[in-house]
Amino acid sequence: MIRAKVSVPKRRMGGNMSLLRALLIASVLSPHLHAAESYRLDELDLGDATTGFGWIQKNRAVSEKPLTIGGQKFEHGIGAHAPSEIGFRLDGGRASFRAMVGADDGADEQGSMVFQVLADGKVVFDSGVMKTGDRPKEVEADLTGAKSVLLKVTDAGDGRNYDHADWAEAVILTDGAEPAAGQWWKREVPVADGKMEARPALESPGGKRKCAVAESAGRLFVVIDGMEPMPLGITVDGLDYGAAARITGSEDYEIDGTYPWFGNVRQLTNHAAGRRFHCRTDGKSWTLDVRAYDDGIAWRYVIPGSGKRTVQGEATAFVLPEGAKYWSHHNTANYEANFEPFMATADTAGRPLAMPVTVELPKGGFACITEAQTMGYSGMSLGPEGKALCGIFEDDRDGWEMSGEIVSPWRVVILADSLTGLVNQSIVYNLCPAPDEKLFPEGRAAAWIQPGRAFWTWGFGLWDSAKWDKIMGFVDDAADLDCRYFTIDDPWRDPRSGWHRNGGDEWDSLKEVCDHAATKGVKIMVWEHWEKIRDEEARKEFFENVAKAGAAGVKLDFMDSESHERLEFYHSCLELAAKHHVLVNFHGANKPAGEERTWPNLMTREGIFGGEQRGSVERRHLAALPFTRLVTGPADYTPGALRADPLGNTTAGSQLAVSVALNSPICHWYESADTYHAQPPEVLQFIRTKPVVWDEYRVLPQSKIGEMAVVARRDGDDWWVAGINGTDEVRDYQLGLGFLAKGGWTSVVYQDQRGDQTKLEISKPDLQAGDSMPITMQPGGGFVVVLKRK
Repeated sequence: MIRAKVSVPKRRMGGNMSLLRALLIASVLSPHLHAAESYRLDELDLGDATTGFGWIQKNRAVSEKPLTIGGQKFEHGIGAHAPSEIGFRLDGGRASFRAMVGADDGADEQGSMVFQVLADGKVVFDSGVMKTGDRPKEVEADLTGAKSVLLKVTDAGDGRNYDHADWAEAVILTDGAEPAAGQWWKREVPVADGKMEARPALESPGGKRKCAVAESAGRLFVVIDGMEPMPLGITVDGLDYGAAARITGSEDYEIDGTYPWFGNVRQLTNHAAGRRFHCRTDGKSWTLDVRAYDDGIAWRYVIPGSGKRTVQGEATAFVLPEGAKYWSHHNTANYEANFEPFMATADTAGRPLAMPVTVELPKGGFACITEAQTMGYSGMSLGPEGKALCGIFEDDRDGWEMSGEIVSPWRVVILADSLTGLVNQSIVYNLCPAPDEKLFPEGRAAAWIQPGRAFWTWGFGLWDSAKWDKIMGFVDDAADLDCRYFTIDDPWRDPRSGWHRNGGDEWDSLKEVCDHAATKGVKIMVWEHWEKIRDEEARKEFFENVAKAGAAGVKLDFMDSESHERLEFYHSCLELAAKHHVLVNFHGANKPAGEERTWPNLMTREGIFGGEQRGSVERRHLAALPFTRLVTGPADYTPGALRADPLGNTTAGSQLAVSVALNSPICHWYESADTYHAQPPEVLQFIRTKPVVWDEYRVLPQSKIGEMAVVARRDGDDWWVAGINGTDEVRDYQLGLGFLAKGGWTSVVYQDQRGDQTKLEISKPDLQAGDSMPITMQPGGGFVVVLKRK
């Protein structure tokens, strides 16, 4: 589901009604609404309206074509894609909703959907299944007395492909106040009073962080330095376990260990002080599990029991200090949106926010709010209520069933005194279980789990680049660029792409590709739409075929949800992939939540507004990413664009910088081999040698979220320094080399060429540790300096 402002879609989107017609609709209203005001939906703020693909459109279909249902065109209305929800708050007076609904004619293939109108949660209109080509249906729904109305479109149970849904000539008529955008998550956030009774503080092993659990005003709270007291609670079968809860005892524990890693460093330390609080609510026992690390605090709820029960949400809220600035965005479906700043003030309100949320604390330092170990539960997003960011579950609003003991994900507040501390957090990974030894007997050291650079053709070739007659040449290109992987993207399995040859199917052809690639030292990864393997048997067959063909990995796309059901799909895919020694890259994906520790075969994921978005990527977003989205996990940004069209607001300099600053154990290059070969030899060498795992990671002086990001990464003895300018101004930067070991260093400097965003200035000065060198970054530009010891 997309919950973002209008922008360029990621990929495919799978006479006019007259004023007289609108007046005729209004004329059928009951007499008591003759004096009512009429509000067209396209003139209202749609708030946190959701759409299953693309972006909500006003006065046109989701395909951006004119609203057309069954051959009939309409001037006004809303275009969406199933599943979709649009909500409004009403004042409980007399009201009505009128519209013409149906499947839009502009979809490339036939879709099916169901339109519903819900008043205070009760269905007052149901269209039944409607398909592309059906004539529009008229909606007349009485909303009298309702406090809310929800306009809902489902996918009719057959998946969401091409379900272009139109609410044409849609109006709300009311004799009360103007309908306001629905904020369905709105609730009273419990506030701790002055009589807070806190338990002894839990202190992290290094003494850097403390937290306490307190009882106040009939509610449990967690108290953390730098944040305001935060309410706790989980609701199961109607019981809010955080309300009127009593702490009956506690037990302390400690965790201490290390494990290998692919990322900012090659080994992580897992050292925490833990405390399990034994609680009782309404006669029922449960556990609040709290951990303190030197880089943050985390807690989770453990509700014992058996059989099926329904989780209906949480009282969890992250309460920010007054005046804190925080960074997030509103796309809580596939997390593809530009990061932007918000302020924590008492009157702040808006649409749901995506995690991670990075907070600039007013008294100094940083916090980052997220969750860890989400699989088996439902993904949380945040509903802003003033200074409080309330935990909400957009993809399971009515709750979800779980069996046996209920264990929530960890609710996490990363804490750091500096940006270097922030980007090097490990708490999110540490909170997740170690790999299953039966699936991963060698852990991350298994020969089939290898990071590497990847060749990828969608960025420059789109659909045509999946055609059979081009594939073997692309394998050779991957080898030429020293890429360990070649990812074959959509629509390679489509018969029109030519893979069904000589009486065989696409799997026979894939084996030929994998065999040829093996002779070149290249491994193959293949794309698939999640709905094609939604059925468990189809999923099992898919992974078996991938393995038999000799492919090393898969790229699974368009999940666009973190519902309980969808997270079960993620888990199933990772498990099947592990059994077949297959690597996984999730696209159209949710937030990272530390799963890479449990599943070493999960190499990377999208969940980022990246290179595919071209000119829609804002400069500020680019300079925010190292300190926001990348804090909690790798991102498949697909950097390395060098042509003017995909560069958009960036430059060749910042594209190279992004490839260093934004880590991904599998790094997909954006451009063709021909484009890279047309560059100076130093650029080609960069593409062939840039590391994808590192030994050390630092943030350098003058870095500021959304304005400038300058980072240094070490691979062995070599340093790679990258800078990104997130402003619209030319920025001069003095790069100090005090972090280098004493002695002489060779360098290759890549920086923007003034006046041409596609060109680089390349120099090779000899340097000494402690030197300082001037760098100029163009608007949205950047630089990379590669340093090697003499």
